[in-house]
Amino acid sequence: MIGWLKGTIRELDPAGGILLEVNGIGYDVAVSMQTLCTLKNGAVAELFIHTHVREDQLALFGFSSVRERAIFRKLTGVSGIGARMAMNILSGMRVEELLVAIDAADDVAIARTPGIGKKTAQRLILELKGKLIEDGEASPATGSVLADVRSALLNLGYKPAQIDAALKGIEQSGNLETMFRAAMKALA
Repeated sequence: MIGWLKGTIRELDPAGGILLEVNGIGYDVAVSMQTLCTLKNGAVAELFIHTHVREDQLALFGFSSVRERAIFRKLTGVSGIGARMAMNILSGMRVEELLVAIDAADDVAIARTPGIGKKTAQRLILELKGKLIEDGEASPATGSVLADVRSALLNLGYKPAQIDAALKGIEQSGNLETMFRAAMKALA
């Protein structure tokens, strides 16, 4: 199995793939949009690889960090989530955002990813909640406070797009009351 590759990027595909030249061999590697945005044509790249083998296919999935690859592997362990759908989820939101959404049971945030419906998002939360935080690592405090503010605003009837716009402009101090007041002020 291939677990890591370092080489020169020969081609970037906006659909989420790259051609990585390693010692004269070109590897076609699927990457998330988050990883793709960090890469540059002609630059040297190091990618952590997940080799996906099926009866009819051999595919390489590349990640900018070991953590992103580990989350990908956990996602593919959920029933009904294949490698392409897991990559789609990682393309739709940063790893930290995904962890916060799962920890806060925010199926609305996960379902905003194209190709992911509300039921799939709920299944992800059900199967992964509490299982994605690494040993000794606490859930991001600001992220959980942010999720609490988001949940409170949803309960008040604000639309997710309005909430996203309001939360982008506020200082993330980690204090629930301060962040909630700032979000309400931004929404007014």
